[in-house]
Amino acid sequence: MPLSSAIDKNNFDKSVKPTDDFFRYVNGGWMKNNPIPPDEASWGSFDVLRFNVEQQLKNIFEEVVAKKDLVAGSAEQKIRDFYLSATDVESRNRAGASPLTELFQGIDGIKKREDIVGAIGFLHRRGINAFWIPFIDQDERDSEMMALHFWQGGLGLPDRDYYLNNDENSLKIRTDYLSYMKDILALANMASSGEDICSVIMNMETLLAKASSTPVELRDVEKNYNKVTLEEFSQLAPKIPLSSYFPSINNPKAEYLLLGQPKFLLEINSILAETPLEDLKLYLRWRVLNGTDSYLGEDMERRHFEFYGRTFAGQTEMKPLWRRALNATSSALDELVGQLYVERHFNEDAKKKIKDLVGHLASAYAVRIEKLDWMSEKTKKKALEKLQAVSKKLGYPDVWKDYSALSINADSFAGNVIRADVFEFDRKIKEVGGPVNRNEWFMPPQMVNAYYQASLNDIVFPAAILQPPFFDPNADDAVNFGGIGSVIGHELTHGFDDQGSRFDNRGNLNEWWTKEDKDKFEAEAAKLAGQFDEYEPIPGMHVNGKLTLGENIADLGGLLIAYDALKLKLAETPVEENIDGFSPEQRFFIGYAITEQRNVRDELTRLHLQTNPHSPSEFRVNGPMSNMQEFYDAFDCNPGDKLWRDPEERVKIW
Repeated sequence: MPLSSAIDKNNFDKSVKPTDDFFRYVNGGWMKNNPIPPDEASWGSFDVLRFNVEQQLKNIFEEVVAKKDLVAGSAEQKIRDFYLSATDVESRNRAGASPLTELFQGIDGIKKREDIVGAIGFLHRRGINAFWIPFIDQDERDSEMMALHFWQGGLGLPDRDYYLNNDENSLKIRTDYLSYMKDILALANMASSGEDICSVIMNMETLLAKASSTPVELRDVEKNYNKVTLEEFSQLAPKIPLSSYFPSINNPKAEYLLLGQPKFLLEINSILAETPLEDLKLYLRWRVLNGTDSYLGEDMERRHFEFYGRTFAGQTEMKPLWRRALNATSSALDELVGQLYVERHFNEDAKKKIKDLVGHLASAYAVRIEKLDWMSEKTKKKALEKLQAVSKKLGYPDVWKDYSALSINADSFAGNVIRADVFEFDRKIKEVGGPVNRNEWFMPPQMVNAYYQASLNDIVFPAAILQPPFFDPNADDAVNFGGIGSVIGHELTHGFDDQGSRFDNRGNLNEWWTKEDKDKFEAEAAKLAGQFDEYEPIPGMHVNGKLTLGENIADLGGLLIAYDALKLKLAETPVEENIDGFSPEQRFFIGYAITEQRNVRDELTRLHLQTNPHSPSEFRVNGPMSNMQEFYDAFDCNPGDKLWRDPEERVKIW
């Protein structure tokens, strides 16, 4: 069977010159013919594939729900009952906020100031984001050890600046947040003095916002690593006594803590010391409601959507109940659902092809590192050692998570969500002070995504992303290398971006560069950040080149590596020079641009420009292309074309 290019020319916009705007040249027709559905915030390659995966999961769930006499405690029983509890709107409406009784009782039990920290821990264990976020992960400077981290948190709005900025959009969002807060409190029968309650909560969250680091500041891995002994922590924050906190989170075997933002915890210490006890309890009740309202009655879920879905994503309709229930089930029972998904929808032959492709990518990256003219031999040696040590995980985990300790029933959706949160928290808290499990996955197989984990030095590609348009076993190599190849290259490059480059081959935060090489790297990185600062997707709002730097380095590096890997592959097995009128080199770049095709609502773009480390899709395509001689050659880009940059302006990192 002849190979297909997997390129549909109807999706192109031939009125656009490829060397002026490659993103719209490849995707303009598709964007015109594929408006965003009312229940989506964006619509593009990732969104379409996610929806297709949801359809696959829906068929699985319907099979499971139809089964009789499922064994209690089995994977299928848990999936069935969780899904049924989410779709049983009648029971959810009848229950109202009653599934939260235990959580509210934990807050009501606060009789004196010394009780507050134990109550915070009680809520943390149940998945409630109150004051700060505890999480269990590797010690960045000792990657063989699991440690307890404290990170800033406790806000209901997506970013600190929504509380602090006084532009028209931020002011409106604060007004809408207060309105949403008042409505939810009323629906939960907690609105006897609604306005006063809301102002107390808003003032508390604003104090936390003022103490919070910015998204750019949070990217500095050195500054956000602060190791303290338990005694040092008690001196830093005496109003957060670990003797009260640890018992409420199942007594972790922690000999030290890793603090992300010490100044934030200092502010919490002051708040806990100075704020009236009843105000602290009001804030905690709100954090419970804000974290669970979408799992309660339909009126609360709808009000949650009207604020978050409309305000920050521009959606005009909620997703249908089956999709909301399916995604909640898939999130809470991630690897249980993943096992069923892999059994039915993962192609082991595709996995072999992906392994081959990954091999070519790694080889191409090694060659590129060896040829770098700006890096010393000493740093090259370390870089090659790190590249060689990267673990590649494809499809699904070798060992699945054990859910036997988790009890699920069909009676209460919110109850199931809370029990799942407790199960996961307890599972992880046991790891504190113990060895790292290097086989663990942080995305389930049914997730359309991929990631690089610096502290494990591994790249992970769940089964769901190994499908068209990212990977098509019937497409020619050029398109696949531009699609999934560039994604693999992107994740590999994260090991060497402005954050990943600070970690060694075992995942330790450890400087392995010479100072001269690091200075050269940072100079080119700053140049790339400056390029992206110039992009203005919405009038008056620019891309933040520092916030998006890691992803932009990975996009550019990933494309260069994937292109070189394609050349290696073509040297082994040549393909037709032209398919559908495009050369292999052109098909490569088209394949990449197709993966980024996307329509996005302005509301989501605004949110992402403020908080998201990824640049908007058009700049993820046009930005890297403008720095690649390979693109210039493939499409005959010349001075005067909009994507042209003079050679000295082009960024050369990897």
